[in-house]
Amino acid sequence: MKRLFSKGAPPSELSTSERAPSGGRLFQALQASGLISSDLLVQATTLAARTGGALGQTLVDMGALSDEHLFSVYSTMTGLAVWDGKGQVLEPPPFAPEFLLFNRLLPIGGREKPILVLSDPEDDGLLLMLRQLAPDYELMLYPEAEIVFRLENHFQMGDGEEESKTYASTDIEHLKDLALEAPIIRQVNDLIGAGVKMGASDIHLEPSRTRVDLRYRVDGVLHNRPAPTIEEYPAVVSRIKILAQVDIAERRLPQDGRIKLRTSGKDVDIRVSTIPTQFGEDVALRLLDQKKQVLDLDQLGMDQDFISGFRNCLRHSHGLILVTGPTGSGKSTCLYSGLKDIINGTTKIITVEDPVEYEIPGLTQIQVNAEIGMTFAGALRSILRHDPDVVFIGEIRDQETADIAVQSALTGHLVLSTIHTNSAVGAISRLLNMGIPDYMISSSLLAVTGQRLLRRLCPHCRRPTTMDPSLADRYGVPRDAVIHEAVGCPECGEIGYRGRLPITELLVVTPELRHAILTNPTADSLQSEAMKQGFQTMIATGMKAVLAGHTTVEEVLRVAR
Repeated sequence: MKRLFSKGAPPSELSTSERAPSGGRLFQALQASGLISSDLLVQATTLAARTGGALGQTLVDMGALSDEHLFSVYSTMTGLAVWDGKGQVLEPPPFAPEFLLFNRLLPIGGREKPILVLSDPEDDGLLLMLRQLAPDYELMLYPEAEIVFRLENHFQMGDGEEESKTYASTDIEHLKDLALEAPIIRQVNDLIGAGVKMGASDIHLEPSRTRVDLRYRVDGVLHNRPAPTIEEYPAVVSRIKILAQVDIAERRLPQDGRIKLRTSGKDVDIRVSTIPTQFGEDVALRLLDQKKQVLDLDQLGMDQDFISGFRNCLRHSHGLILVTGPTGSGKSTCLYSGLKDIINGTTKIITVEDPVEYEIPGLTQIQVNAEIGMTFAGALRSILRHDPDVVFIGEIRDQETADIAVQSALTGHLVLSTIHTNSAVGAISRLLNMGIPDYMISSSLLAVTGQRLLRRLCPHCRRPTTMDPSLADRYGVPRDAVIHEAVGCPECGEIGYRGRLPITELLVVTPELRHAILTNPTADSLQSEAMKQGFQTMIATGMKAVLAGHTTVEEVLRVAR
């Protein structure tokens, strides 16, 4: 039978606070109680951390603490009473039997107020949901083994599968009802709409023990904004899950989904990611403007020397071109613009992406789907039989994909892709570490670009200044050169920056560099040889932007050092 809900994390990850030897609530409560010695408490904490068990149960298993004493401490710590064992299992139960058994919950009736008996009072995610879904129930404590025994005995008498399906359906509908209430719908719509208006690339919802943090990533930097309350949060997450068409009942595992909607006059594609944490599900939303046009290379704000060199590489009929940088540094934007630059009606271009971010006329675009076996490597094998001239791979993630990319570049195809490294030179080391032979890298690699996005100074409030003499000397900038610093004004929201611009480095693989890859392919030797060939680092490009008044020294060093 399918379990409807979980306790929010795998057993080995539960009760983290119990296992913290210096700050856990149970650890501190047991210390204060004087029921066991400090040495024994530390020993049990270490054992619990090693085995993935909970501190309380570990102490009981060791014989150092009785259930009665443990739950007495729990009661003092949480304010929840210990159940006296009297009463009958409530019929019909408020939740599906799977939910009750998995979460060790026992519904008891026959009293003035119905009771939900639980064994783990430190599962904050579960407690939050119970207070949302069962506000009329009193929460009480009881040992886990007794709860499981009573549940199994009781539900063996039912019809089983059909009965459980009925309960499961009821629970899901209840959770949906919460998420479909007008205030929650409005709150989620406003949350997303604010992100679009701010030009945010990402929205983060991060629960903690007592509050929720809402943060928007604007121009690469996170900014805090007023967030939903801790009581509203489960319904807000459920609303987002409904829009993303993922399982609202699954709280144990990460989930990914997509939302397409229109807000603030824009069609927005949102990639949704949820991950279980100690205090509930953390939600990340990546905002993609569907009407955003793919810019020409000349419109990206890149250094003109870089654009000229990159265009020369794109004119080759075969070889491998890589773009490096962290997530959100504009790698895909650079490659999309590069592809647009070579679309001419006589070239067959096929892309393999995860996901397809922008639809571009003139390209054959394929989205990978690992669930059905459509991986980067698998898709590449297939498209090479479709007579492509140019192949774009969204990302080289593993040795298999890297091997096919290099083989394709050696057999008459121009291959473009991204790879996660900190620098252009680092991409060569990364390929070597993936197991690609040095002679194949030397023969196939045309160029590697590295890039970062840094914040652009607000033109309305930037202020002239000079660079610190030690920094000027280090980066070859005249000490008396006039640069600018961030100030802040209403036009930029008092931040001092508005918009972003790229800084880049282009490593063209010359004959000398090919020889270095074959003979001494360490990062230092490759960097040294590249510098002899005129290679300029991202910091050098960034200092050009500083002297032009586009950004600050601090911003260049923040993103490129």
